[in-house]
Amino acid sequence: MSAKFLITHATVVTMNDARDVLYDGAILLSDERIVALGATDDLLVQYPEGERIDGTGKVILPGLINAHTHIAMSLQKGVTMSVPEGLYRVMWPVGKSLTPEDCYVGALIGGAEALKGGTTCVVDHYFHMEQVARATTELGVRGVMGHTIMSRLGPITGERELEEGIDFVKRWKGKDPLVIPWLAPHATDTVARDWLLRLRDVATAEGVGLHLHVAQSPRERDYIQELYGMGCVDYLADIGFLGPDVLAAHCLFIDTAEIDHFEASGAHPLYCPMGHALHGHPQRAWEMIQRGIGVLIGTDCVCTNNEMNLVSELRIAGTSQKQLVGDFEAMPPLKILETVTRDAADAIGMGDRLGSLAPGYLADLIMLDFDGLHAVPNYGLLDNIIYTCHGRDVNTVIVHGKVVVRDHRLTTMDEGRLVALAKERGPALIKRALASEEDLAYLWREAGRS
Repeated sequence: MSAKFLITHATVVTMNDARDVLYDGAILLSDERIVALGATDDLLVQYPEGERIDGTGKVILPGLINAHTHIAMSLQKGVTMSVPEGLYRVMWPVGKSLTPEDCYVGALIGGAEALKGGTTCVVDHYFHMEQVARATTELGVRGVMGHTIMSRLGPITGERELEEGIDFVKRWKGKDPLVIPWLAPHATDTVARDWLLRLRDVATAEGVGLHLHVAQSPRERDYIQELYGMGCVDYLADIGFLGPDVLAAHCLFIDTAEIDHFEASGAHPLYCPMGHALHGHPQRAWEMIQRGIGVLIGTDCVCTNNEMNLVSELRIAGTSQKQLVGDFEAMPPLKILETVTRDAADAIGMGDRLGSLAPGYLADLIMLDFDGLHAVPNYGLLDNIIYTCHGRDVNTVIVHGKVVVRDHRLTTMDEGRLVALAKERGPALIKRALASEEDLAYLWREAGRS
């Protein structure tokens, strides 16, 4: 791909300040930046030279930002779908058998699936983050990345992980434009109070954000209640942890008074529509959005969701919230798009570079096929983007000016090789886990014999 190219004859949903939509629009990209947008005929006259991409029958959106992922968990796809308390009974026991190479391979597979599902930036949280960053840079997906830190309960705990989480930030700051290092304490019940306070101080000093899980289970809530006599969000507010640089995943088991802390602090609850719906506990996302709270959307991991498909997640966000609050006007399509573009870009500190299609912004964008049977006729563009499109409609993905998906296929990796790696390393991980964790045997008898 040349350094400069023009996408023509597309419908361009800019998500700029005016929320302009350009019909028969064009976008000029040069290196990693957007240079110009406008009517196709005008830009063809102004920029007659360079490579062209025909966008006929396609809708262009800013690259989608998936605000909560664990892409390296792709080797564990679906393992907790039918298991109560699967986090504790399955994910953590399996996690004890993870190797750094597992996380690299898993991140290749999960990152590739995320790209093909419309994500150009993952906000990721997992162990062996150095290997995850290795994978994402090879794939060409942007990442806000934090090494998981746990002081208790989890599969990988201890002071070494705390120091590695801090060192990861220092190693990667400014190292690669596709890697934005953050701090990633696991959760309120798995990270000691003094560690949370230290990480809060380091985040402020280093100018990076904090990404953690909050009130994701009754067990977490009950532990904090027993220890401190308050809810999980109350606890974080009480120790001065919350702020606009905090992304708080799930926030399912909280009361109305705790929502006040999000409004006061500017912290961002992370809504994972499919995972929450599957487990019967949808986040009160629309209620918080109506109060001006910056709710963002993520897919979470494929253990509980089964896919890294952000485009398809948007439909579930709309339908689940309408059903939850009993209001068909809840979560309008424009708001849903804002949560994965402009709002998410602001939350990760890149609102002046990502989240909109505008001159000078980074060239992160996706193109959806919009001429299939399910997408025509088109009487309501935004409605159709949310409620008729899915990940398989993602035709082209461009990150930092580089085409990483073209005509539905990865350009940076061989997909057949990734499928083979998943089939090889996934069962191998499960076999190791079965051998070392007897309590898992009933879950995967077939996997253990394969």
